[in-house]
Amino acid sequence: MRELNDVLARWRAEGESIAMATVIRVDGSAPRGEGAKMLVTRSGRIEGSVSGGCVEGAVADEAQSVLASGEAKTVRYGINKNMMWDVGLSCGGAIDVYIESLDRGRAPTFDEGVVLCTVVGGPDRRGERLRAAVGADDEWQLDGSLGSAAADAELLAAAENATKSGASRVRSIGGHELFLDPQVPESRLIIVGAVHIAVALSAFASRAGFSVTVVDPRERLNAAERFPDATSLVVEWPQDALPALRIDENSYVAVLTHDEKFDDPTLDYALRRRTRYVGAIGSKKTQAQRRRRLIDSGMPIEAIDRLHAPIGLDIGAETPEEIAIAILSEMIAAKYSHNGSPLKDRGDERIHSD
Repeated sequence: MRELNDVLARWRAEGESIAMATVIRVDGSAPRGEGAKMLVTRSGRIEGSVSGGCVEGAVADEAQSVLASGEAKTVRYGINKNMMWDVGLSCGGAIDVYIESLDRGRAPTFDEGVVLCTVVGGPDRRGERLRAAVGADDEWQLDGSLGSAAADAELLAAAENATKSGASRVRSIGGHELFLDPQVPESRLIIVGAVHIAVALSAFASRAGFSVTVVDPRERLNAAERFPDATSLVVEWPQDALPALRIDENSYVAVLTHDEKFDDPTLDYALRRRTRYVGAIGSKKTQAQRRRRLIDSGMPIEAIDRLHAPIGLDIGAETPEEIAIAILSEMIAAKYSHNGSPLKDRGDERIHSD
């Protein structure tokens, strides 16, 4: 979100005319899912991707025609065998790409927590964009109207569901087709314990799009030269550091120390909140002892059952780097509400998005 806002602001300041292409529907399997975006300027600059390389050239050409006419359009692209061979893909399927001009004040702002609701089909209002978000009263609100209270209520309910799932989708509401595009907050990973596995996990998770914070009071271990990819390093004990950190449904906590002084206060804090994922390293014996301490502390059983322990997926990992991959894989599965089973066992035709 931040990157798109930055690019749009920079290009508009330079006087560029900009079109935005958005994947609004995927049939079968495709390189990128709904919500993938590409920006194209009249001068030919491109930022982003809608297909990983398959149809970018064709989309850029269509974007120029949209900039010339000012009229938005939806274009369907099949990912055929020749395209897949050209870019080394093996997906197949088809995508619908909505292409619009962002001139004349139509550029969106990709604000965290907002659902952008764009009319992409229907009898009228094509290209109109409404914004749905939680207001000061903690109720969902719409900054415009589809023309009836019933349609507005249905749109708000759909926007709330889109935010919960994090999935962008086309919905038919009030006689219109709207593309609901939730601006999901950045996933935040809090690593407790600046150990060797943490070094690898910080690097891999940062590359996977997580904002990483490392918490450890040992300044020599919790140092920038060991964690160059981390967003922040907090040189404090967990019980002092965690209350000052933002921990919510977009937060992931990995406890990697094997030390009760780190583990217990971290788990007591994280498991009592709406954390998306909490995992702790250690053997089955260690986990049994840890579970008993949590029960004795008064932690509800349903909260303890949320703990991923031993942490990570069972991939036979042995080295710190392999263990970090196993942990990150489990976190990504939790992010998308998947179970981490082999793709060959999945029944859906679509494999890399849901």
